[in-house]
Amino acid sequence: MKHGRNVAKMARMAPPTRFPDAVAVSYYREIKRLVDELGKLTLRVFDKQIKEQIKLYQRNDSAFYKTDGPLDVIQQAIDLIKALSLGIFSSSKVQEIATRFLNSLNQYSENIARNQGKIKGIDPTQYEPWIDEYMRASITENVSYISSIRDEFFPKIEAIIYQGVKNGQSIKAIRNQLVERIGMTQNRAKFIAVDQTGSIFGQMTAKRHQEMGVEKFKWSTSHDERVRKSHRALDGKVFPYSDPPAEGLPGTPFRCRCVAIPVFDD
Repeated sequence: MKHGRNVAKMARMAPPTRFPDAVAVSYYREIKRLVDELGKLTLRVFDKQIKEQIKLYQRNDSAFYKTDGPLDVIQQAIDLIKALSLGIFSSSKVQEIATRFLNSLNQYSENIARNQGKIKGIDPTQYEPWIDEYMRASITENVSYISSIRDEFFPKIEAIIYQGVKNGQSIKAIRNQLVERIGMTQNRAKFIAVDQTGSIFGQMTAKRHQEMGVEKFKWSTSHDERVRKSHRALDGKVFPYSDPPAEGLPGTPFRCRCVAIPVFDD
């Protein structure tokens, strides 16, 4: 069989594989909740402590290097944000979020696999020696991704504050940049949620399909305006799991919401 041959008639027999949007949204909301807390903390300390120090510094006619009193207090305030943020992004809290996400995604994948396996009278989830280690590795990876949000946040806000002070920017301008950075951090949370949902679900789908003897899959997009051009071109085409297209398996490219529908040969 040629790669990419459209065999919709064969694939139509299989219950559809659907992207787990609800799981991705739930995961995003949990990560965003942490980001929102971090953002509120940052702006609260900025308004109550850092803003006054910027005013003191700007009222001083000395050059930047001649007066470090306000700058010391600003650094202390930033250090306070860092310290308090450890409670927001605590290891136990981040671990719980990642574990809850993986459990929800695995349950969703299991339900689809069971329904699809009924065509061949197989339940691919009955014996899965690979799943425990895969879950542990994926949870650890997602803990790292969530924790990186905090780690990447502070160098950015420090640069915004100190460069703003050095360049004589207004307090309003500096604060607006902080708000913008918080928004970008929320976007980062969304990227992690969608990307990890697609990637892990795609890998689980492929493994469970092959466990039930499925050798080929039909690429299916989310059929909306967000589908990238290269993936739209793959929609409805069939590929062997042993030789997928250059893009990889559905869901595994960054932020991909495509899925694999099993093709059962007669």
